[in-house]
Order: sequence, then C-alpha cells, then structure tokens
Amino acid sequence: MKRILVIALLAAGFVVSVSAQTLVLSKDFSQSGPATPSYGGWQVMNGRLYQTDASNPLAKINFAVPQSGIMQYEFNVRYESGLSDNKGGFGVQLFIDKAFDGRSWGDGHSYLLWINYDEHPTYGGAGLRAQVYRSMSPVDMILMPGYDIPLDISNVLTADTSLIVPVKIVVNSNTGDVKVYDPTRTDWVYTFNLGAAPGSGNYIALRTNSLAVSFGHLRVTKLQ
Repeated sequence: MKRILVIALLAAGFVVSVSAQTLVLSKDFSQSGPATPSYGGWQVMNGRLYQTDASNPLAKINFAVPQSGIMQYEFNVRYESGLSDNKGGFGVQLFIDKAFDGRSWGDGHSYLLWINYDEHPTYGGAGLRAQVYRSMSPVDMILMPGYDIPLDISNVLTADTSLIVPVKIVVNSNTGDVKVYDPTRTDWVYTFNLGAAPGSGNYIALRTNSLAVSFGHLRVTKLQ
C-alpha cells in the first residue's frame, strides 16, 4: 500500500467525466425506525444509521447495490460507544454477489475493507490496523496476506462522539485497483490492488465488531 498525491493520479489519467457518473444508492436515513435486513442493533435515528450493540462481534447491514466498472463509495462514521474490552472495528463489504442477512463471518463472494483495533487479535497484528478480507461464503472469509497494515493510533480519537469521519473509496472492478482517501488530508490517497478483479456485485454491507457507531450520507456512484 502506498500513499501518493491525488494530483499524481490525475496526471496519470485516472479521471472520469462527470457526465458518465450514475448515482446508484443514496441514503440520508431520514425515516426513523429499525433498519432491515440486518444483524445487530441497527436503528435509524436523527438522520443517521446507528449500530447500537457494542458487544456484537458480527453486526452487519446489507444494501442492494448493482456494482460494475469504476465504483465510488462515500459515507461518514462516528464513534458512539465501545472499546471497553480493548477491541473494536468497522468497515464496508463490497461486490457481494449473494448477501446473507443473518449472523455470518463472511458475506457471499466479496471483499471487506476493514479498520480494526485489537490488543489481542485473532487475525492480524495488534493495535490499530487497516485490513482487507476476501469472503467466499457466509462461513468462509480470510485476511488476505499482505493486507494487514499498521496505522498510527496517535492520530485517532477513539472515544470522541463529536468527531464525524468522512470515508471515500473508489474501486475499479475491472482491475482490482483501490483508492482510499485520507479523511484528515484531502490531497492524499492510499492506493492498492485486491490481487484480482472483483468483476460485478449486487450488494454492499456496513459492518462493525464490538463497537457502536453511527453512519451518515451513504452514497454509491458508478463513475464509469
């Protein structure tokens, strides 16, 4: 994984026209109530989607989203509670072919982009990590070799309920190229490759592990 200037990507020609963009999912979470289909304590309140069960290790909510070509995923996330057991994580699962709504480790054929904090981890290294998992079924998912990257925890306010962190990810499903934009510096982006082309998918999922968070302004756009 490498960190490079966005301007370098633009110079390399990684640009798509605005006219080619198609918004395929837009969620402002304006209608309060239980959020389904899901597993965990998912609830829509005050314009945000909350996962309220800080003890649930496999909380998940699926959204039907057609995906192919170059896809852009945007949302924001805010810490609500948890980390009392010195672990917690959240992430987004992309290019799911067949979603499983109940309790599950994996979620169809898909890729999970994950931020994890664990002082005594079962998967990957200790501390704050950026990880990528490949799912083959609801019961079969692996941490991909080489996709367990340590992060600087000094830049993270883990218990600040006023901090809303923007997330923006772009994936080229034809090549497996991924861009994750730095939420603290708009002129930086992390780039890596999934090792294979995801091709197409029918669902995405927001997921948490032993952490209560809220999400807002979920957008998925087909760029090309």
